[in-house]
Amino acid sequence: MAATTVRNRRYRAKVAPRSGSSRLDRIQWDRVARIALVLVLFAVLISYIKPAINVFETWQEANASEAKLQELKAENSRLEHRAEQLNTPAAAMREARKLGMVGPGEQAYKITGLK
Repeated sequence: MAATTVRNRRYRAKVAPRSGSSRLDRIQWDRVARIALVLVLFAVLISYIKPAINVFETWQEANASEAKLQELKAENSRLEHRAEQLNTPAAAMREARKLGMVGPGEQAYKITGLK
């Protein structure tokens, strides 16, 4: 029994309390490391905010530009169709009459005083 008692005593060694507890002994370095890690994580996240906003704004501008492009293409095709219509002699005559012009050999009349 003496052998087991000696063995148990050997493994039950107590840690001696630190003498002269200074400020460094009271700092919990694992907590400081966690706080530093969280601060670095926030700094990294903050650095990604502006590029993310820029990506979103660029996406919105691309959609607006695409809509404007479709609108301009529709207007272009309408104007090309109108230009083809105005290239005929009948269209030229019609537009000239709207401006008050008369054809060759026609008599022009001016009526005033109508309400």
